[in-house]
Amino acid sequence: MTGEFAAAWLPSVLVPLVGILGPAVAMALLFNVIEARD
Repeated sequence: MTGEFAAAWLPSVLVPLVGILGPAVAMALLFNVIEARD
């Protein structure tokens, strides 16, 4: 596996993952903070 090959498919995999997991993690953390305050 060469660096050029990895650079070709890595962004197309990371962008959807970050787009889905990023907000999901943020919402989970925010939910935990709100629940902990009560």
